[in-house]
Amino acid sequence: MSNTDSRKHQIITTLVPIVAASLFSAVAASSTISFSNIAAFAQPHNTSPKGNASGSMASEKGQEEKASAGANMSSSASYKWSYPKEPADEKRSFTVHAEKHLYKPGEEVKLEGSIWLSLIDQIGGNVSNVKLNVTDNKGNVTVDQKEVQVNDDGEFSANFTLPQNAELGSYSVDAIIDVEANVLDTLQADVKSKLETSARFEVVSPNAFAVKSNDGKNFNVDIASNSTVRDVEFKQQEKKISFHVEGQTGTKGVADVTIPKELLSGQITVSIDGKVIPPESSDVVTIAETESGMTLEINYHHSEHTIEVSGTNVIPEFPLSIIIMAAATSSVIAAATIMARKRSSLF
Repeated sequence: MSNTDSRKHQIITTLVPIVAASLFSAVAASSTISFSNIAAFAQPHNTSPKGNASGSMASEKGQEEKASAGANMSSSASYKWSYPKEPADEKRSFTVHAEKHLYKPGEEVKLEGSIWLSLIDQIGGNVSNVKLNVTDNKGNVTVDQKEVQVNDDGEFSANFTLPQNAELGSYSVDAIIDVEANVLDTLQADVKSKLETSARFEVVSPNAFAVKSNDGKNFNVDIASNSTVRDVEFKQQEKKISFHVEGQTGTKGVADVTIPKELLSGQITVSIDGKVIPPESSDVVTIAETESGMTLEINYHHSEHTIEVSGTNVIPEFPLSIIIMAAATSSVIAAATIMARKRSSLF
């Protein structure tokens, strides 16, 4: 080996450990900063806990599980985790409703309701069952004469699963208090008129709307709605996703929106036509939240609206780890160049 080659070998042997150590430090710093950011996003926030029919709080165990799950999540929404119960009272003595306003084919539907205790007394105090019937928008029977028990507080509930090929559209829920024929004949007309009630829910298949970040990365925002949805747009600088909904004037609209947390995260808020929906409103509820995304159910009245979902964190155009690696690489190259020149000048 010539003297020149030997000197080059010595320079390379000296620089390799320096380059490796620098790159390792850059990766370690990147990982530490990224972890710190995630921890910061998952700080405790005020949410409305799920309550039962009497308005009591969820069990401490449930809250602990929620808090534990939240520690791994980078988003949070201050909106309720369920719709308020519809307890029967003097104005509405018999109620029934679906737990959610919108379902997808294959999902489990939960129906809940209650009977005003005074109505039970008027019937004669002998009420033990309610019959439920569910039909789709074409009149096809989904649930036929399902009998559910009524507890001592006049409450009842039932679950059923929609078929994967369920008809899309609006579904009707009809509930009838089961009264024996000999008792029914003795009831006054105004009491008989209170023995039936109804509710509705929507069945819709979600659509994946493609949006793109400023660095060209593609994401899907899933929206299921009984409205016509268009103009889905990700506004990275404004940290929001917006879309337009439209339907027949005078009807109720609902949209389930699932947003990837990699795209938009932090504290999530919803606006309709520029008006922020407050946390105490039931116009928006948090349907689901995982480590990868959050689903919100948004309610409104047709005809046309612009809906915006905003966050406090958005996908960075250049991830912090890349910036650190680039800076570290540049430093290593510069250092290597300087050292090589110094060593060359010595020979």
